[in-house]
Amino acid sequence: MRLIDTQYLDVYFHLAAESYFLHSSEESVLMLWRSENAVVCGKHQNICAEINVGYCKDNGILPARRISGGGTVFHDLGNVNFTFIQPLKYGLEKAVNYKQFLEPVRWVLAEMGIETEYSIRHDLLYGVNKISGNAQHIYQQGKRVLHHGTLLFNANIGALGDALHASGSYIDRAVKSNRSSVTNLGDHFPKYQNMELVLHDLWKGFERYYEGIVGVLAPEEMIQIQAIRDEKFNQDSWIYGYSPNFQSKKNVDTPDLGRIEWHWEVQKGNICWVTVLNSQGQEILISETQKLIGKPYWSNDVREILSAYSLSKDMYFYRLF
Repeated sequence: MRLIDTQYLDVYFHLAAESYFLHSSEESVLMLWRSENAVVCGKHQNICAEINVGYCKDNGILPARRISGGGTVFHDLGNVNFTFIQPLKYGLEKAVNYKQFLEPVRWVLAEMGIETEYSIRHDLLYGVNKISGNAQHIYQQGKRVLHHGTLLFNANIGALGDALHASGSYIDRAVKSNRSSVTNLGDHFPKYQNMELVLHDLWKGFERYYEGIVGVLAPEEMIQIQAIRDEKFNQDSWIYGYSPNFQSKKNVDTPDLGRIEWHWEVQKGNICWVTVLNSQGQEILISETQKLIGKPYWSNDVREILSAYSLSKDMYFYRLF
């Protein structure tokens, strides 16, 4: 097992690194990493139905999409992410096996004095509260598996709740997140509110478990990962545009129009229908909404059209979506 400390705090870089080692490498890899504030949705989720886009925008929380399924998770510097990538050991028929990756994590945590249990969904619990959510992706052509998860040590639980609380109602066939009661391990083990100590002890534990030494990425790996990051993982066409088709309704309070009600439908990432009703149920802004038809719903074109008759700057866009 190759142990890699990336020493970066960019969520898009790490998602790209996962993709690189899954698709372009044959070695077994374990990465421990953190990122600045971000919300990361599963591959098949509607990100607008999972996160509060306006809150995230206002508070510098980056939206992201990973290549594995599962639910949306919150990242900040009080959270540690672990990523295992390796060849399939037992064939595709036995590919989904969370415990083969979580048992090493539980062993290391136990070495740190932290005893954990499994939930019925194979998340890790401390007591009755979740401290780790996990997801997995199988690269069938290469016969490789990606398993990654989170470990909450000193995360901002309040921001987590606000960021993962979408406004409005959505109709879609996307995978929905299962909300769980969570806790920080640092609240139960005060010394592990110190994230440098957390990382030190986690790495020492994995070094003992795998009898290896932690290394860093090679320069040529950095170049290829950065290219994947820039071409895919920080692009709105992937973050927002990969969402399944959906319909949505949302109420917005405005100083000039009062409370208005947006209804819209998105197919293949493009707005195909929009209606705006005032408080009397009358359709308004007909000429403006017609300009949105056919536009990618995350695009600057939409933002510019909305801002032409909206509140201030681009805030209307984020209150809508």
